[in-house]
Amino acid sequence: MDGNNTPKVAVIIPSFDGFRDGCVPKLLQSIESQTFKNYEIHQVIGVSPQGKAINQGVNESIGDILIILDDDSRLTHDRVFEHLVAVIDNDPSIGMAGASIITPPESSAFQKKASTQFPRFNTPVVEKITDSDFACHGCCAIPRSVFEDIGGEREDILRGLDPDLRVRLREKGLRVVLVPDASIYHPLPDGWKKLLRIFFRNGYGSAYAQKFQPETVYETHETLHSDSFKEKRSFGYRIARYPVRLLKACVTFQWMRFSAYISYAIGYGWGMMTAREMILVPKSGGVNE
Repeated sequence: MDGNNTPKVAVIIPSFDGFRDGCVPKLLQSIESQTFKNYEIHQVIGVSPQGKAINQGVNESIGDILIILDDDSRLTHDRVFEHLVAVIDNDPSIGMAGASIITPPESSAFQKKASTQFPRFNTPVVEKITDSDFACHGCCAIPRSVFEDIGGEREDILRGLDPDLRVRLREKGLRVVLVPDASIYHPLPDGWKKLLRIFFRNGYGSAYAQKFQPETVYETHETLHSDSFKEKRSFGYRIARYPVRLLKACVTFQWMRFSAYISYAIGYGWGMMTAREMILVPKSGGVNE
């Protein structure tokens, strides 16, 4: 933080163990290099689910702008905070200003190949403020007043925190955007085992949501612009779409994507058969309670 005793920005980093295989020290180093210095950092360690951890960090902080970061991300250059803060300061219609996710330069051949098959893992760095569903918790800035107005993060959902937050912001008439020249490195799964495990877990989480919290099941977009994006699709539509996506991945030789879809479906089926409802907290966001 600079000489001003009141930080303008509160940096919130939820983390299971505060280390994340060495990613957290690299993230903190990239924060220290930022040209924008008027911030406070709140690492929230060992708190689950993620929504609860983020809310706790917000309640412990005082900055007027929240910057939320995944613990396995890192900022790509020293002006990312500067760009995020400027967009929030200059346009009150923006509720969430996100950074693009790009593949780290040290990525393995497997990770680089995966980045070409999963658009949300490797998003374009935009040249102008762009309304997009790609903005996410990996790195985003949100005015504290807006965050509190929507009730903060939901603490009772295990999956889908990003789409839930985007939907609630848009319901308030606010924009969700990517910021020009703002990006983070975010490692992709390295190897088949890790990739398939993530998609199995996502499939299980989707089944849990469909069984017990169907109102939280939202779409995620796979193109940069959100013009044609629909937040909700019927369960029947999503089931019918699955074989089409599977066939498309097959005919375009996207074998990582094809295998990931299969793993997701297995996880989904397993979740439908075995998932039991877990009561976490009331559905209010939990900010300043």
